[in-house]
Amino acid sequence: MKKMKTQMSDRQFPLLMPTNEWAQPVIFALNVGSPILRDGGRYGAFEQPQFRRAFDFYLSLYRQGLASPVSSSQVSNLFQEFERGNIAMYISGPWYIGEFKNRLDSTTQKKWMTAAMPGPNGPGVSTAGGSSLSLFAASTHKREAWIVMEYLSRPSVQLEFYRLTGDLPPRKSAWEDTTLANNKYTRAFRDQLERVVPTPQVPEWEEIATTIYEHGEQAIRMAKTVDQTLASLDQDVNAMLEKRRYLLSQASRP
Repeated sequence: MKKMKTQMSDRQFPLLMPTNEWAQPVIFALNVGSPILRDGGRYGAFEQPQFRRAFDFYLSLYRQGLASPVSSSQVSNLFQEFERGNIAMYISGPWYIGEFKNRLDSTTQKKWMTAAMPGPNGPGVSTAGGSSLSLFAASTHKREAWIVMEYLSRPSVQLEFYRLTGDLPPRKSAWEDTTLANNKYTRAFRDQLERVVPTPQVPEWEEIATTIYEHGEQAIRMAKTVDQTLASLDQDVNAMLEKRRYLLSQASRP
């Protein structure tokens, strides 16, 4: 990216990394072994060395001019920015494949490609994304619900779902179909599926994720030091998890 930046103007950047997105700092943290939360999801782990290392790297991309400190709302048209050469890379998911095919001009169509996430010492991990199918224990229609879940889990149905929506199938057997196997843009995501790490499995995660980028933006804008940012992030997340700690402590009582 540094070499790429030498060939760009001050208003062009190798990487688009909106300051109001949590995925990038979290993925960087997962790549250096940060658990994000500790003690069974009871407390934040943001002041621990792993997250600090990832956060320092995250900030360095802005400090070195490799990423522009803008939010997603400040990017009026992502596809035009790519066409103009103002952006070279963007960390996102497979849902953008269809958008790039439909919205980039004919010249730029020949120039873009997908790639799996790199890590500090080789191929990196990423978050899986997607959604889960769940069956409530108290459901009065378990049989019917199970039939629907079983149907949606079939490789043929997942392929049809992909054709309709662009959402990639989670079942490996579905990827053997030529629709995906011969698609040069989806190969990177198939490769990445072998290296995914889940985000913390706590109900408060969405709120925590928002808090991560909110505090991160304060550090990007230099409103807080790294030490202040990570300390306040731990403090705020620990407060969010207070009810969880109480419920877990009650559940462990005889």
